[in-house]
Formats: sequence, structure tokens, C-alpha cells
Amino acid sequence: MAIYRSKLSEDALVLMRRIVEANAWRQYLGVNILGHCIKMMGDFEGKRGVANEIGVCLDLYGELTAVYKELDGGDLDYAVRDRLLNVPMPESRFELGVCRLLTDRAQRIVMASFHNSKCKPFAALAKRHSKRPALVGDGERERMREFCSEPANHPRASEILARWLGISLMALGRPGTAGDQRAMDLGLRSESSEVQMRQYLDEVRQLVKSWGIEMPGSERIAADVPEKLLAPA
Repeated sequence: MAIYRSKLSEDALVLMRRIVEANAWRQYLGVNILGHCIKMMGDFEGKRGVANEIGVCLDLYGELTAVYKELDGGDLDYAVRDRLLNVPMPESRFELGVCRLLTDRAQRIVMASFHNSKCKPFAALAKRHSKRPALVGDGERERMREFCSEPANHPRASEILARWLGISLMALGRPGTAGDQRAMDLGLRSESSEVQMRQYLDEVRQLVKSWGIEMPGSERIAADVPEKLLAPA
């Protein structure tokens, strides 16, 4: 019998399995994207950095697999691998940087909301991975800023931002749903999807302001985001 099955209600077990699956899906996606894009890094150290990030995703996936087993979840790989359809791959180093920057920050906000989860194995996992260094360092951030400093690049930068903002927002769930509220009622998560989205979008606004481009509207974002969260602060 799984260690944690007797310590959570059946509702909590079902919901935690879904949460683990969602996090595992993001690691699966991350490995596929980084493996596809390693050729974009022109120098060996850049390739080493991407390879290290693949290792981070694989390590986290392994830890999620262990938690899933404790929750009597069965084969995690089988549960998530078919969800990878129709996800775009970055086509440039700038797009890869945006992808890494936004998805990493969204993942950190998600993990922070589980630090005090009643699912203790997942809480421990979340705390460990919240302490790791950010995926995108100052040098890569500066390269992205320089790309956006050219007005001719603004349309492409805005298109890329909208694409990966929508994908990264999916990590934060769907505000106002029964599952969102239930996760808090059961003590599995400390923050609602809306609170997490608000924090994340405030950070993204500061980023795009520094790049000199505009925040995309809801019609350009492929995610279920309340209109009020996208309104200018």
C-alpha cells in the first residue's frame, strides 16, 4: 500500500494525482523543448547549460514519479505522455529564452503555493525545487533585452511573448473553478489560481516594460485568464 494513501481523503488523493500529473507534464514538455533547441546554442557552455536544465527536468520528473506512487497513481509516464500534442517548439534563441524565462517563473510560483501542503511528500519536493537557481541568468536576459531594443524586432517579440505567456499561464490552473477552490479547502495548496496569476502577470508586466513592448491582450493569449487580471495595473 502507498505510504500516503491513508493520510489523505479520497478527494484529496484524486486531486493530488492530477496536480502531480500536471507538474510531470511540464517536465516532459521541458525535456522535449530543450532537447530540440540545444542546437540553437552556438557555444559549448551554452549547450552545457541547456543539458544541465534537461537534467533538472529529469530529476524533478523522477521525484514526481516517486510521489505519484505514494499516492497510488500507477504509471505516471503513461498518464502524461499523450498530452504533448500541438505544443510549439521555439524557433530561435530569443524564443527559447522567453520560453525558459516564463515557464520557469510560473513553475516557481506554483511550487511556492505547495510549501505547506498537507501532502507532505509533495511539499518537500516543492521546497527543494524552489531553492534551485533560476534557469535564465543575467547574460541571457541581457541578450533578450538587446533583441527588443531594435524597434524592427518588436512585432516578433510581441508574438513570441503572447505564445509563451499563454502556455506558461496554464501552469497556474483555471481561476474560479471547483477544483481550484477544492485544492485550498483540502489544504493541498495555499494560494488560489487567481492570486498566483496576479503575481505572475505583475512580474511579466515589469519584464515587457523593460523590453519596450506592450502586454498582449486576452484575445492573443491561449489560456483561461480572467479579463480583470490582464487589465493595466
